[in-house]
Amino acid sequence: MTKPLRVEYVVTQPSPPSWWKKNRHLVLLVVGLLVGAWLVGNHDNTATSSPDRPRPAHSNVYEPHDSDP
Repeated sequence: MTKPLRVEYVVTQPSPPSWWKKNRHLVLLVVGLLVGAWLVGNHDNTATSSPDRPRPAHSNVYEPHDSDP
């Protein structure tokens, strides 16, 4: 008597990748470029918009010479 045939493995096609898996490198590239541009940009406009603000004065350092008591 012969044994009945049995299905041991079923080979199927993998499901197609999702939108995120196909495009995540592009999304992360764009986000990285936007964050980099934001960090490099000049966002502190208060210092340049107030010209009446006094600048710090130069300081002179006193160095005693041999002839000073």
